[in-house]
Amino acid sequence: MNEIIFKITLSVISFFVIMTLFKNYVFLIIAPLYPIREQLRYIRQMNRRARQKLPRYEPRVSVVIPAWNEEVGILKTIESVLHNGYKNTEIIIINDGSTDGSHRLITKYVKKVGSIRPNKISRICYAYQKNGGKGKALNNGIKRARGDIILTIDADSALQKGAIQKLVRYYLDDEIMAVVGNVEVINAASIYGFAQQLEYYFGFYNKRAHALLGGEYIFGGACASFRKSVFERIGMFDTDNKTEDIEMSMRTKVYGMKSAYAEDVVCYTEGASDLKGLVAQRIRWKKGRLDTFIKYRSLFFSTATEHNAFLSFFILPFSVLMEVQLLFEPIAIAILIVYSILASEYLSLAIGLLFIGLVFFVVSVFHVHRPRPFFTLYFPFFWPLFYMLDWIEYLALYKSISMIRKRKDVEWQRWDRKGINAVIVKEEV
Repeated sequence: MNEIIFKITLSVISFFVIMTLFKNYVFLIIAPLYPIREQLRYIRQMNRRARQKLPRYEPRVSVVIPAWNEEVGILKTIESVLHNGYKNTEIIIINDGSTDGSHRLITKYVKKVGSIRPNKISRICYAYQKNGGKGKALNNGIKRARGDIILTIDADSALQKGAIQKLVRYYLDDEIMAVVGNVEVINAASIYGFAQQLEYYFGFYNKRAHALLGGEYIFGGACASFRKSVFERIGMFDTDNKTEDIEMSMRTKVYGMKSAYAEDVVCYTEGASDLKGLVAQRIRWKKGRLDTFIKYRSLFFSTATEHNAFLSFFILPFSVLMEVQLLFEPIAIAILIVYSILASEYLSLAIGLLFIGLVFFVVSVFHVHRPRPFFTLYFPFFWPLFYMLDWIEYLALYKSISMIRKRKDVEWQRWDRKGINAVIVKEEV
């Protein structure tokens, strides 16, 4: 009986391993084509504008910054926009009922720079609202916005210099309704910060494949943008969903809107600095994504002409499959390691490690924005960090399922902020 259970367990593990290998091999093969496609798109749009003798494309960009108790880093976020280099920009800061010193700091700062408008920033607007959550803060900012493009960034983040100008280039294509930027975790002093830095570095590489085939469905709130007409057509952010960014992303796909991933539009963010904050963050993300999947379940396996087939038949179903896999993965990996040692059969383990090492090599070498080939040498030390994140994701999934069953919700979490380092906003275009 025990032998049968063991064989079934190994069969389940093998199934998920094969599916994971298939997905990642597909992504590794097609991802390098992404920057080529984007460059051709840019050239095509510039040629079109030249033929039509259109004026230089400089739409107003409204940067909306929602903030709740962010006195440590909010000024650095604002400064990264003020000094970004794109003149036709307005900044809208919405204080969502902060109880720390945020209001005093922002009021003083806006008063100081509002009169001189550094770099000819078109407008700086600050509003304080009663605490209502991030979604309400974003909606308040959008209602006040006068720009053609709405860029949302978190108050613990900072744009790399030149990011807004690069973002605007993607909107040369009239069919593009939303653009998501490339987010990098900047605080790597702790083991949790370093693990998140690696996770973002490798995870965002997959967005290349998603975007190439029109299947990207997560526009993270740390650096996401939309044409203002999107909100006029499909409505504002859902204030009941605590991952309002994912919900809005999926909604654009339901309406058949095209989007792009801007790898060169870099936004630095501060990851969770301790285990408690990291777990709380992942519970919110996991719960919000599951809620969104349930809400837009009609998008799965949809044959509607406005829906992207790659998204409906591959990306979304595979995302659910990976959640199912997560229920077994941390324990399955431990079982596989123990089995390999006891049975002196290391082939399965070696094949798995070889593939993960190949992923490390490809992403590290072919990452356009910041190639880091030396990462491959550190693979034996990095793998345990990803295994740690697996357990955190497992805990978040278990907690999220429990909350859905009990009809409970999560709150806008907060952890101990250290602030974004001033050096990162000084990088040149």
